[in-house]
Amino acid sequence: MSPSDVRSLDDRQIVEMLVSLKPTDEAVAWLAAVISDDASFEGVRELRRRFARSTAEASVPTTKSGQHKNANTVAIDAERFRSFCYRRRLALTAVGPMFGRCAGWASVMCHKGHAGFYALDEFALALDMRVEDLIEAVATDEELRRVS
Repeated sequence: MSPSDVRSLDDRQIVEMLVSLKPTDEAVAWLAAVISDDASFEGVRELRRRFARSTAEASVPTTKSGQHKNANTVAIDAERFRSFCYRRRLALTAVGPMFGRCAGWASVMCHKGHAGFYALDEFALALDMRVEDLIEAVATDEELRRVS
């Protein structure tokens, strides 16, 4: 039964579900001690909050807006991207037209925080470099760990 299924149950059904588990007497005594102590209960809530957040982040890659990340996208660090363009003396408005995109393409990619792999491949081709080198230069640390 999933957590959303449990939320849809009424009080009587939740109690029946918990009673049907048949725990040992030691487990019931320990659980009662944890629930009755305010500090222990708050500690359990804090651990649950931390664990739920870390597993959600690890299991489903998302964008800055919380949407699920497409498998063909690369997470971009905006500052690294801007400094990469600056070192090559490229204005952000000149990046997109180099490979048939609009003039605002680079600014949008910096704002979104990710770019399509194939678009980066075309950009790297226009710069006469390997796409792996470009990704290494502009990707976030998490993305670099993911692809390495």
